[in-house]
Amino acid sequence: MDSGRKCTGAGGLRAYLSTDGVRFQEQDEGFLTVYDREVWDPREGTTIVVDIGRSGQRLHGFGASFTDTAALVMAGMPKEELERAMKLLFDPGEGIGLSLIRNCIGASDFAPEYYTYDDMPEGQEDWELTHFDFSRALEAIVPLTRWAADINPGLLLFLAPWSPPLWMKDRPVWQAKEKPRLRRDCYGVYARYLVKAIQAYEEMGLPVDTVSAQNEPFADVPWPGMFWTGEELTVFVNEYLRPALDEARLDTGILNVDHNFIYEREINAVMQATRTSAQGAAFHWYEGTPEQMRSVADLFPEKQIYVTEASSDNPDTNEKLVWIAGNIVRSLRSGASGYLMWNMALDQNGGPTFNDVNIHCSGLLTCHRDTKKITCGKDYYALAHFSKCIRPGARLIYSTDTAGEEDQLLNLAAQNPDGSLAVVIVNAAKEQEEVCKLVFPGQVVQVTVPAEGVVTLYREPEEGE
Repeated sequence: MDSGRKCTGAGGLRAYLSTDGVRFQEQDEGFLTVYDREVWDPREGTTIVVDIGRSGQRLHGFGASFTDTAALVMAGMPKEELERAMKLLFDPGEGIGLSLIRNCIGASDFAPEYYTYDDMPEGQEDWELTHFDFSRALEAIVPLTRWAADINPGLLLFLAPWSPPLWMKDRPVWQAKEKPRLRRDCYGVYARYLVKAIQAYEEMGLPVDTVSAQNEPFADVPWPGMFWTGEELTVFVNEYLRPALDEARLDTGILNVDHNFIYEREINAVMQATRTSAQGAAFHWYEGTPEQMRSVADLFPEKQIYVTEASSDNPDTNEKLVWIAGNIVRSLRSGASGYLMWNMALDQNGGPTFNDVNIHCSGLLTCHRDTKKITCGKDYYALAHFSKCIRPGARLIYSTDTAGEEDQLLNLAAQNPDGSLAVVIVNAAKEQEEVCKLVFPGQVVQVTVPAEGVVTLYREPEEGE
């Protein structure tokens, strides 16, 4: 990974490339051609006009999750290897500067065993939450999150629960596929449970930016979960969770629904009903298309939208790296303010998880428990094309939409708070390279993007910016 942003390319530009056999490598000066706009010929190649005078939403960054599994395998690595990995993840200079973390409240599907922060023997309940136990998070999840915040102090922390304590459910089962519901008389104690989880992080010096009431509330899956209707979520957010956060004097915002793109209609309904209670909406990429977020962004322009979970799978191919990068471009163009992948790390077998559930997924890093080495995968390098050069507080700016009907050529542009610019171009075509001409005021930057390639261009701030 490059250690800085020195200007080595043509015209003070830097270019990073991923394509077959290449992962986020800085290119030499000959990779770009820079010339005056006066000699630009729009008849050849693809023109992408970049206009910093037309800006979109503010971007808060990119990241992933310290699940129980991720924290376990990372903490099991030698000290020097773990230090290297943390820098690669969170250091803006030596690494890719991830600035968002989404942690689970209790266990998710990526945990060696299922638990919550207030488990009780069968038949017993804990209405005062006197048995609230945060100790499992303190073993590795909190220390790694604290370490990440020390490396990158502007980092934002999101929290999301997969399951409440079983005694709060109408049926004491873990699996979402059995559609357990939150007991109506437990709405208040569940809100206080979430507040205690937030407070536990804050006591460790980790303020929580947002919380979700439930991860994937409409899911039918064989791991921890709980079923909600949109109406139930609305009542819980308005009448219980927001008042509980306010009573505890917490500024933590609420992200609605936290589920797949296809639930656009349900999310819009909950957003409308919780407009004064919730900060925004959260989406996952497993069903539907990123463009389904656009109606939410248009209807609620004052709110924030995030993709909070996008789990890639094996094998580690360039084609999948390009797919991830393309999905990020489409998501940001559809109104998202940030994008999070799923596991920060997994072992070489895609786990460990309870009963080997979901081990087809991949992490940003692979912790090889046999060799005690850590390697970066396609998820890491796909995020690198954005998080390395698009910093928190950047604004999406206008660039010509080149998507077409098949989304084969995608791009986006962003301007950082210091005036620097980043442009990401994704060419998903399997055989055809694409000559792209980035048209700036007074200047054209020409770059050839290989088939199944991703290019990030970074330009230092110009004088006066």
